[in-house]
Amino acid sequence: MTGSGRRTTRSRARSSADPDGGDDDASLREAKLKLKRRRERSKYGSAIPLFNNPNLKVVLLITVVAFFVILFLIFHLVNSTAEPELPRAVTPLPAPKIMDLPQFQGEHRESLYWGTYRPHLYLGIRARTSQSLMAGLMWIGVKDGRYHLRHVCKDEDDLGTYGWTKHDGREFGHQLLADHGMTLATEFLKSKVGGSGYGGDWAVRISVHINKSEWNEEFGKGAQLFFYLADEGGNVLDLSREKLNIHEDSLLASGSRLDIGNWQLHLKSTDDLELHYSGFRTPHFHNLSDLVEENLASQIRNHARLQLSDSSVDSPNVLVFQVI
Repeated sequence: MTGSGRRTTRSRARSSADPDGGDDDASLREAKLKLKRRRERSKYGSAIPLFNNPNLKVVLLITVVAFFVILFLIFHLVNSTAEPELPRAVTPLPAPKIMDLPQFQGEHRESLYWGTYRPHLYLGIRARTSQSLMAGLMWIGVKDGRYHLRHVCKDEDDLGTYGWTKHDGREFGHQLLADHGMTLATEFLKSKVGGSGYGGDWAVRISVHINKSEWNEEFGKGAQLFFYLADEGGNVLDLSREKLNIHEDSLLASGSRLDIGNWQLHLKSTDDLELHYSGFRTPHFHNLSDLVEENLASQIRNHARLQLSDSSVDSPNVLVFQVI
């Protein structure tokens, strides 16, 4: 009886403590669990919650790796000295160039030295060399009651006809230029005789026809042509000081070059013509028409006449002759 009563007393004591004692045990276990997690985080994690995100860690890791990869590539490109091997598709053919073959040398090559090799102009002549003696034609056209200097082929010039009607690509060519009541026929011809320089001699013949029914005589009774020479190599062009007699073989200019030796420009006409000139020095040849326009504009302002100044700078490499 007594032992049984003791057991009952202890059992009651535990039972009476269950409502509060169970909560305490649960709270204690939870506190221990939190403490354990905190210790683990302090041991393996970060004190900053932001860096405990596993996705952010992966992004940072990739960023760091990419940075070092890019740095390596830049260093490799900057310090690389080995030239890349050319693909077979663009490797030069191990054979002589066509233009260097024997059949394209000698007389064949010389016969092609001079030609109308300035296709952007209505009429332009040069040699097959990088620094050539060049020649070209300009003229004053009239459109919509205004003067226009023709030189470079332009759609806005609105010429009725222009272009070569005959040309063999070597020795001769013929073209017609129809410009609002004025028609110009230009002919190019080459020849090779004793005493000719390298490439032979060449000549240009220009014929002008005025259609009076379409031409406004307020702008003059005839054409105004400008024929010029320009040396890309900067060689000096000598202007002739002789009294011109255009009915005979008059010398206009002369000079000397390494490729062709001494050369001369002559003018001959069956008509009575008025001749003026101007000499310029320039390293640029794309704007030769601008030089002529500026000279003419100055003459109009100062002397009220549409003609070149009959003057030249020292050591000119461009000479322009106006034929009226």
